[in-house]
Amino acid sequence: MTVNAITVDLEDWYHVCGDGAQADPAGWDAYESRVTASTGRILDILDKAGAKATFFVLGYIADRNPRLIERIHREGHELAVHGYYHRRVFEMTPAEFEADLERSIRAVESVTGEPVLGFRAPEWSVTSGTYWAFEIMAAAGLSYDSSTVPLTRMGERGLPHLPHRVRTPSGEIIEFPLTTMKCFWERLPFTGGLPMRLFPYWLIAEALRSTNAAGQPGLVYIHPWEFDREQPRIELPLTRRFMHYFNTASTRPKLEGLLRHFRFAPIREVLGL
Repeated sequence: MTVNAITVDLEDWYHVCGDGAQADPAGWDAYESRVTASTGRILDILDKAGAKATFFVLGYIADRNPRLIERIHREGHELAVHGYYHRRVFEMTPAEFEADLERSIRAVESVTGEPVLGFRAPEWSVTSGTYWAFEIMAAAGLSYDSSTVPLTRMGERGLPHLPHRVRTPSGEIIEFPLTTMKCFWERLPFTGGLPMRLFPYWLIAEALRSTNAAGQPGLVYIHPWEFDREQPRIELPLTRRFMHYFNTASTRPKLEGLLRHFRFAPIREVLGL
């Protein structure tokens, strides 16, 4: 049976890209942190299923919640990085990205004592216009990335939709893009975020089975705030509010169903690293 990757973007309820006052890290220390409790729910679900995941950790959270990072590490999950301040790659210069990436790696490695192998950009923000990021990742000692998606709006249509190698002057990076399914002339995501909350479980499971039947692993992703029904609500534009909050109560039962019906492992194991 094909082994799929299960991943968690470890961010708190107020880590929303580019919208509202919450986007400014200068104010973050004033907000209630809810990430420990919501991540604990995810860890309990994974433990019950006997599954291990990759946690893409914000460096900001690693510095302020080292005990949470210690628990994730102690329970046998992989720790990778999600940047330090949850900034999209295209919002930064190469120098800014390098500094942000290296700071996030130091924050995680200082807790675990083990090298970080992977990175995921907030909002899948590595596109052909930010491919310079791959060389910076390789120079920082990373082995893989999971930051691209072959979509017209979020990401870039035409990007590879299967895991592949990206060669740079500083070394090679394995890219594991978001899993998508073919729908007419477009590809659609279905394994995390709004798409997983939007689609019925039977369609998600059938699409993942089809992916596996073709010999390819799928990539599932979730967020701790999707497991927190009491989280404060952020004032967002209508479309962003729908994307962020719609049907979050369905995430847990869909995740539990996937864990029952499919095999999962951290990305490093799926890629054989």
